[in-house]
Amino acid sequence: MFVEGRMSNNEECKEMKRTKSDEWEVVEWCNLPGDLLSRIASYLELIDFLSFRSVCKEWLIPPSEYNPSGRELWFLLYGEGSQCSFLKLGSQSPNSERLYTVNFPELDGATCLASYLGWLLLVQEGAMFFFCPFSRAKIDLPDCPFTDLSEHVAAFSADPTCQDCVVVVVSRKSEVELELHLLRRGNKEWHKHCHRCVRSTLNTVSGAAFSEEKFQFLDADDGLVTFNADGKSSKSWANYRIVNHGSSKDVETLEYHVRKNMFGVLNMGQRLGFRGGEDDVVSISICGTMILGIQWLHILRNDSVILSETIVPDQQHVALARQIKGVWIQPRYVQVPPGLTW
Repeated sequence: MFVEGRMSNNEECKEMKRTKSDEWEVVEWCNLPGDLLSRIASYLELIDFLSFRSVCKEWLIPPSEYNPSGRELWFLLYGEGSQCSFLKLGSQSPNSERLYTVNFPELDGATCLASYLGWLLLVQEGAMFFFCPFSRAKIDLPDCPFTDLSEHVAAFSADPTCQDCVVVVVSRKSEVELELHLLRRGNKEWHKHCHRCVRSTLNTVSGAAFSEEKFQFLDADDGLVTFNADGKSSKSWANYRIVNHGSSKDVETLEYHVRKNMFGVLNMGQRLGFRGGEDDVVSISICGTMILGIQWLHILRNDSVILSETIVPDQQHVALARQIKGVWIQPRYVQVPPGLTW
C-alpha cells in the first residue's frame, strides 16, 4: 500500500461498511481504528510511512509504533543544493531496491562528519548540529571550535537525545600529533586533547567509530588509535595495528569489522544512476555509519572519483567533476523531546 498527498476534505476519505442489519453505511477513512492504522503502517517502507502520516491528522501514527529493520542500510546523496537522493539497498532482493528524491534545505551547504543510529552530525557555515533526515529533527550544538574541515572525522557515542552522549572531532595537527575536540551533552564548551604518536602508528585519519566504550580512529593503512573519554583511566590514548584475524593468538579481537571501498564493491555509481560519459564525471566525498556492530567506512576519506569507462581519466576530467557528498545512514524515524537542549 502506498499513500501520497494530503486529503482536501473528508468527502474524499470514505469507505463502505456493512452493518449488522446487512445494510451498507458510509464510513470515513480518517476514522479507521488506531490498531488497524498501526498494522497498515507496519507494512510500509519508511518513505511511504512518512507519506502515510501526511494524509490527514488522524493518520499521524506515533513513530514509536513504527520500527523499520535496524539491519537496513541506506545511502544519502547530497551536496547539490537542497535536492537529495535516498537509495534503499535491496536487503532481501534487488527488486526491493528503490531510489527516492527528497528536498532537504537543512543539507544545502552542509558537510556530514558522522552518521549513527539514523542521526547525522553536520557542519554548515560554522555551525554544528545533529539532523535526522527522516523526521527532520534537529539538535544544535555549542559553537564549533574550528572552521577548516579538510581532514576532520568525527563520531558520537549514543543517540543525541541520551544524557550521556559524547561527540568527538579529530584531525591531524602535524605528522606526529592528533588533535581531538570533545563535547559532552550538558557542557557549553568543547575540550581539546592532543596525542603524539610515532609516524608508523597512524597516517591521515580517515574513519572514526565508538566501540568498547572507546572512540577509535583508523587510517587507510590499518593503523588504529583509541581514546577513552570516561576520564577515569590514567591513560586515555592507546595505539594499535589492525591485522588479519587468526594471525596470532595474542592479537586482541575487535568487536567490529572494517569494510574498505564499499562504494566500489557495491557498484554504487551505477545504482545511483551515474551511467558514464564525458559529462558524467562525479567526485563523491563519503562518510560512514555503524550498523549492528559493523563499521561501514570509506577508509580512503578523500574524494572517490567515478569516471566513465569510455574516457581516459585525466586531471581535466577530475577538475571538472561534479562535487557531491554521500553518507551511509540507518533508516530510523527519531524525534526530539520537547525542550531538549545540549
